[in-house]
Amino acid sequence: MKRDKGPKLSKRLEAVKEFAGKCEAFADIGSDHALLPISMVVEGRCGKAIVTDLRKGPLSAAERNIESYCPDKKELFSLRRGSGLSVIRPGEADLKAICGMGGLLIAEIIENDFEVACEGRLILQPNTAVPELRCFLREKGFAIGNEKGIVEDGHAYTLIDCSYTGEKRSVSPDSLAAVAGEFIGRDGDPEGLEYLKAVRKKYDAALEKITGTENARDFDGKAERRAELESMVSQINEIIGEIQ
Repeated sequence: MKRDKGPKLSKRLEAVKEFAGKCEAFADIGSDHALLPISMVVEGRCGKAIVTDLRKGPLSAAERNIESYCPDKKELFSLRRGSGLSVIRPGEADLKAICGMGGLLIAEIIENDFEVACEGRLILQPNTAVPELRCFLREKGFAIGNEKGIVEDGHAYTLIDCSYTGEKRSVSPDSLAAVAGEFIGRDGDPEGLEYLKAVRKKYDAALEKITGTENARDFDGKAERRAELESMVSQINEIIGEIQ
């Protein structure tokens, strides 16, 4: 028994926990094995936790982990099977985390249960389609209050802290705000700079692929795309260069 001693989290989940801070009621959407909410409860970061997943297997694993790590706090957990935010009632959780999913799926989850999503804070950690998710949030009236970038095992992860204000903004998915965010690396955080370098690497690879492949038929289109890629690399370099 690991009584009332929290689990060791991956670097990614540890970053999510620290980023989340404290709240009254924490809901972890698609929690899988419930390691994050267990850690939140054990450390006193939340008064209660709602653990959700679409599948029965992960919820059974979550129940076992709760019994193993904090059996004396079982009453603080509510395990629910269902899709996205559909199992959360309005006013039930002031902090909701949706992590480890594609950005488009996260956007769909928010869209499907918009009323619940608009309450309190959202901590999002998309694995893909990050620029598209940033654009979606702003266009739907969510303000991104802060972001954090981390790199773990060669993968760059984005953490987004946002809340609904109703103020809608139109942002291009090809803009710097969508691609690199508006916070990461600006404070000189070494982890944030590594994240920006990982983002830049994708654009460098795209540039390398497109360079030298022009032909008469599609030269204009590829030249325009190359200019866009070069501009993004230059803007990211400027952020990194301003700090270093």
